[in-house]
Amino acid sequence: MTDDAVELPPLTLLGRTVAAGEATGLEFFEVDRPVRVTFTTDELQALCPAVAQIQPDLYDAELSYTAVTHAVESKSLKLWLVGFRDRRIFAEHLAVELHDALAAYEPAVRDVRVRLVQHARGGITTVVEHPAD
Repeated sequence: MTDDAVELPPLTLLGRTVAAGEATGLEFFEVDRPVRVTFTTDELQALCPAVAQIQPDLYDAELSYTAVTHAVESKSLKLWLVGFRDRRIFAEHLAVELHDALAAYEPAVRDVRVRLVQHARGGITTVVEHPAD
């Protein structure tokens, strides 16, 4: 590991039941050579910060990156994303937070991109991408 490399967490969640609140971060495994990875899900939820009551925002999410030396383990990603369902956060902030959390593992990963499609509310569908082109 070089001096500028990020310390990656070990695989601990794979293949076992995980208690609520146990999954707090991403886990990685080594790859032999760089590969492009894209995760898509329609299960991302957060709470609308503009409404005092509980008003869930539902998203179709796409997270993509190049796995240079390590790739994200998908179970840890799913459990990490579930942690947003109780957070009050605007889509624009959520996209940046997801991006920055994954990009923090550079140089093990690079070229991180996040695309969120917020399900229609009031007849409006919102699409947020980070980084912006």
